Amino acid sequence: MGAINNVAGGAGVLALMAFTYACGLPLATANPSLRPAAIAVGLFGFLGFLRAGLKIPARAWGQALMAVPGAPIGSWLALWLPDLVFRLYLVAVLGLLLWQQLRTQPIASSAGPRPFWVGAVGCLLVGVHMGYAQIAVGLLATLVLAASYERDLVAVNAAKSTLVITTAVASVGTFAFTDAIAWGPAMALFAGCAIGSYAASHWSVQKGSSSVRRVVIVLAALTLVDQLVNVALLLLRD
Repeated sequence: MGAINNVAGGAGVLALMAFTYACGLPLATANPSLRPAAIAVGLFGFLGFLRAGLKIPARAWGQALMAVPGAPIGSWLALWLPDLVFRLYLVAVLGLLLWQQLRTQPIASSAGPRPFWVGAVGCLLVGVHMGYAQIAVGLLATLVLAASYERDLVAVNAAKSTLVITTAVASVGTFAFTDAIAWGPAMALFAGCAIGSYAASHWSVQKGSSSVRRVVIVLAALTLVDQLVNVALLLLRD
């Protein structure tokens, strides 16, 4: 998960399925338990970029701070909204992820600089998504940051790591306060993500992200089918 998320994004679906099917965690516990690993993805990705000689611009931290207030809001929604709403939201996110990965053209950005408030709202929404679902948060962060870094995806990935770090820390704090995290599986995932993210960030500076694109597409497609099945089961049960 760490390697794929750092280079391309969308591998949180793999961890959610592992928590649900391999660890037997209910969705209300599996979803919050993803957040410590998000810290690992962001932090060790950040360190990997530094090791590869890529400097993180100061404005990236300003953008990250604008995203922080959204994380507790999203975390609260994850605790109180029913499973059906989460799965329907995840279906929409996975559809967007598949659309983005299957596009042949690069991510578009506006011709000129965006107004400040547009970027601020975009960062806030990234924080809300991190708190609520986390999966494909890198995609949303990339869409928000693409204009700021002139579609340089390596620079975008480096800046994205700061958003992931700050919003994941805020989200973990909220979930830890409510005792919603299964710490054993969560820390195992943290360790694996730390290793994968650090290695992938150094590699991506040299190689780019195209080599894992097919993996992300397959994972997203399989998980989309899984979520649709779960939505159907929930509707039939109700």
